[in-house]
Amino acid sequence: MFRLLMHFLLAIALAAGLSAFADEKKPNIESIFYSGFKTIDRFGLINVSLQGSAEKLGLKKEELTDYLRLRFKNNFAGMGFKEPENLLETFQDKEKAKKLGIIHVKVWTVGDDYPIAYHIAINAGNLANGREYETAFLGYGSKRNVPDSVRESISQLIDDLAVAFFKARSEL
Repeated sequence: MFRLLMHFLLAIALAAGLSAFADEKKPNIESIFYSGFKTIDRFGLINVSLQGSAEKLGLKKEELTDYLRLRFKNNFAGMGFKEPENLLETFQDKEKAKKLGIIHVKVWTVGDDYPIAYHIAINAGNLANGREYETAFLGYGSKRNVPDSVRESISQLIDDLAVAFFKARSEL
């Protein structure tokens, strides 16, 4: 009888412990892989670089950077953006560097007539840890439609980054 009572009490304690554990937030994959996103207070570097034949196709670094920053503003509501006054000083101060987010998009095109191949990659993280998040698009098209495809790809890449960012911070 004593043994039966002990098994019963052990079962109740185990069930109570498991139900308490089930109520806790479970970590998601983003919070594990992109832990550097949790330390970011604001973003300070958001830019686009061009390689290959991109400029021959009418793509301009400044216009695409402005477009990326607009898409950032739409997708990262509540997250500030301000370029650091002294980037080197911020980089050298590890605590400040952890709090500063970076987003970089590289647009690389090959060819200036059909078919034009393009590779668009986004990298993000904080200034201290560098690129924690990276994904890319590949595609091809004509001189007429590649610029629109590049903008659409940037939109999709920043949308996906925002989801991963806010999931990593358990805000989504």
